[in-house]
Amino acid sequence: MLTHLADVYVQTGGDVKRTILRILEVPIKEIGMESEDLLSLVENCPKGSETLVTRIIHILTERTAPSPELVNKVRDLYAKRVADVRFLIPVLNGLTKQEVGAALPKLIKLNPVVVKEVFNRLLGTGSSAQSGAMTPADLMIALHNIDANKCDMKTIIKATGLCFQEKSVFTMEVLTIVLQQLMEQKDIPLLLMRTVIQSVALYPNLIGFTMNILQRLIVKQVWKQKMLWEGFIKCCERTKPQSFRVLLQVPPSQLRLLLDSAVELREPLLEHVQGFTEAQRLHVPSQVMEVLYNVPPKESDAEEVGEGIQST
Repeated sequence: MLTHLADVYVQTGGDVKRTILRILEVPIKEIGMESEDLLSLVENCPKGSETLVTRIIHILTERTAPSPELVNKVRDLYAKRVADVRFLIPVLNGLTKQEVGAALPKLIKLNPVVVKEVFNRLLGTGSSAQSGAMTPADLMIALHNIDANKCDMKTIIKATGLCFQEKSVFTMEVLTIVLQQLMEQKDIPLLLMRTVIQSVALYPNLIGFTMNILQRLIVKQVWKQKMLWEGFIKCCERTKPQSFRVLLQVPPSQLRLLLDSAVELREPLLEHVQGFTEAQRLHVPSQVMEVLYNVPPKESDAEEVGEGIQST
């Protein structure tokens, strides 16, 4: 019957198609995903019946994890015939992390409501009664590591924004793991600083951890990557006065660039240093004090600043 149903579906008009899709639920649940005929229909999905087959798979996996057989049939169909990534959504929990990661750039371009459903399925949250294919930290890290050539930055930002809305899932502990792991990567993702700023805005208790990240970025010479450097400066602005002790660790030539960019930091930073004890002030290099007092750089320093500008 299923094969005939698919053939009929292909040849009917819109009203009949909608009726078939509407009344499918009860019989499909009775048939179940172990049925050889049903698996055969997925495997040999007639051209034009993709919507029908997708609906069937959705019904089968609504409350139950997809069987390995069903996952394999859908995976093959997606690889060979149906290029629409929505086809994968019902079986996401049966895919490997690598496969999910490869599909993510396409998945997050879908309607925000669908993206939310995708995340719920992956994490086993929302109305999904299944265990997730990924932990919340896995998902957030995968989003940060999406190749910018496969998905524009605005779309990735929207997707991470959806994660931040789910405060009960993306807790302070989860975000700490995410930021820690992203910092340990060889190539630091461009969106790192945006996520740091959002995390500390959401969880003010992360301020100490954030200072630790800023210090590590100085060691990694963050000024050599324009987008990260801009984020670093923004983060220092948002987290003052706690960020003052970090700013004093920035090399003088880069600190000069930073204070030229964020002029409103200069005065309070200088006041902060002026409040030091005599002993504390001995630890602040004279070149840093010159930058704070806005003393024009000497020729050799000016060259360094010029090089700093070129590298940013």
